[in-house]
Amino acid sequence: MFLHYNSERSTFHDLNLCGPFSVQPGGSLFITTINKTNLSYALAIVVAEQLLHIVPRGTHDWEKFVSPVELERLLESNGFLVQSVQGMLYNPISGAWSWANSTAINYALHAVKQDDETMDSSTPPGDHHEATHS
Repeated sequence: MFLHYNSERSTFHDLNLCGPFSVQPGGSLFITTINKTNLSYALAIVVAEQLLHIVPRGTHDWEKFVSPVELERLLESNGFLVQSVQGMLYNPISGAWSWANSTAINYALHAVKQDDETMDSSTPPGDHHEATHS
């Protein structure tokens, strides 16, 4: 399943995580996406689309790029607890992906759906745990 997040409408309906794609309490959600930074714009749109033609023009939409912090807030406000955020790097020569120390371009996020009891006993809003971003 391929999902795109639209930062202008930050609901799970936009992420298509309702209905048949809902995550049950205790279930894991893994998301890989592009961070919203100047570097990711330069590499994903200018280099990958316009210069190297790795992907067709228009594949990436800057408005749909999302920072790890923004995605984490959205997930936590919808009953998920973010477990980890890890940077990813694409090598256009080998075509391989690898883990990276930086989330400045691409990143992967793992979150677990909380049940109502866990959410009720969690820390008050505004004082929540944020996963470490590498």
